[in-house]
Amino acid sequence: MSKRLIKLLPLAAALTATGLALSGQASATTRDTPPSVIVKYGDLDLGTKKGVAALHSRLDRAARQVCSPLDSRVLGLREKFDECVSGAVADAVRTVANPNLSLYHRYGKHADIVASN
Repeated sequence: MSKRLIKLLPLAAALTATGLALSGQASATTRDTPPSVIVKYGDLDLGTKKGVAALHSRLDRAARQVCSPLDSRVLGLREKFDECVSGAVADAVRTVANPNLSLYHRYGKHADIVASN
């Protein structure tokens, strides 16, 4: 029985390597047109901590959706997923260009939200 396991290990390693190579090819072909998700926030008051927290949560969910092809238990891919999510959220925060959202993104729940006038 142990001989069968040893013979299957190279096959499993080859399949894993092939899967990694294919995922690299897929991401290379989509670099020209990166995936995106539209996040609506017109219903939120970005002058309140509750509104800013809700938008940040929406951005995080959208980033996880866009980065989902990298979400894997394969060693090394999880780090790429985490980097993808944090980069996508940071880009979205910059795009929104709201000082309260930027503070919340930087300091989290402890951010002092400036009331909009």
